[in-house]
Amino acid sequence: MDSLRWWFLLLAAVLFSMSGCASKDQWNAWTAHPSHYASGNHWEFSQRTGGNIDPKIISEADREVAMKEGWWGDLVPLAPPVDLTGNWVGTWKGLGIFDSLRQSDARMTLLQDGTLGVGALYMNDVIAAGVPWPVRYAGSNGVRLSYRVNGADAVMRHLESGSEVVLGFTLVGDRLVGTMPGGDPVVITLTRLPPQTASR
Repeated sequence: MDSLRWWFLLLAAVLFSMSGCASKDQWNAWTAHPSHYASGNHWEFSQRTGGNIDPKIISEADREVAMKEGWWGDLVPLAPPVDLTGNWVGTWKGLGIFDSLRQSDARMTLLQDGTLGVGALYMNDVIAAGVPWPVRYAGSNGVRLSYRVNGADAVMRHLESGSEVVLGFTLVGDRLVGTMPGGDPVVITLTRLPPQTASR
């Protein structure tokens, strides 16, 4: 039980250390302005783009309004998304009944196009573990997932229930480390298998 909590704490520390911080110039720009947005148009632009600004969706009209109204901030290009396509194998760890440590095999198959993808997660021996019910119910038959990648992070959702099961994964080196909601923390650690070559 203590070992799993240390794993969970380590995962949280790694994810926190990978999060970005504002630069000194950004802090100076933000403190120089008493409001978050320069105008209603600035607010509308931020809401329309949702923070994921792709230079291709910024129109010339947006640029003209920004210059005229004196919008502030800078366009920070997003890190290119990692391609998680492939077969992943590893283990999951979680707390079961009476806080007993549970762990077993896990595998995932993913197919990605750009920032979006689909796949399936297969976990063995999940009946008594603190994992969400759809995953328990599917067991080693697997749950179908859809996911979105932002840099090295992926948010995955159960395809049938939409938002009932949400998994968060981060690519750390050559390992994919993730957590899932539930009564107790569950950590999944996977390594990508090398692509299979066709044999004659």
